[in-house]
Amino acid sequence: MKKNMLLSIFCFLLLTSCLSYTQQENAKLRIGTFDSRCIAVAYARSPEFMKEMEDIRTKHAKAKEEDNKELLKELEQLGPTKQVLMHQQGFSTGSILNIMEKVKDKLPSIAKENNVKLIASKWEVMFADEFIELVDITDQVVNLFNPDEATRKIIGEIKVMDPVPIEQISINPMD
Repeated sequence: MKKNMLLSIFCFLLLTSCLSYTQQENAKLRIGTFDSRCIAVAYARSPEFMKEMEDIRTKHAKAKEEDNKELLKELEQLGPTKQVLMHQQGFSTGSILNIMEKVKDKLPSIAKENNVKLIASKWEVMFADEFIELVDITDQVVNLFNPDEATRKIIGEIKVMDPVPIEQISINPMD
């Protein structure tokens, strides 16, 4: 009798675990994706970025005033480098890791809100099978930078355009 009961319990547990596994297999894994260009533009037009650029200009003026040639050289290189990076990020598919770093503490709540297990640039997803559901969270990430209406309009225009191939983005900021 005891053996039959144990066998029955074992069979029941086996059956329920098989059903649970089958249901899990049919559930899609949700991945949050974003258009990196939109986020780059939102950041580039944000007060935080404007302050960052103003700080660089202030440091440059002070270095010039103090005749700090080493710092001047560094800052004069930083400006054009930032410009090239912004072009890669805003017009093409360049990585926005430096921007996402600024809001990384807010991403878990966006992930939870959208029931996604991973967040990645849509340009980095090379393949997703039928068990993956891609969820666009671009607007939610953009909102972290509090864009104004003009910025939202630009972002809307970017969304419908194909990115410029990154190989076509000049490394010369004067181009």
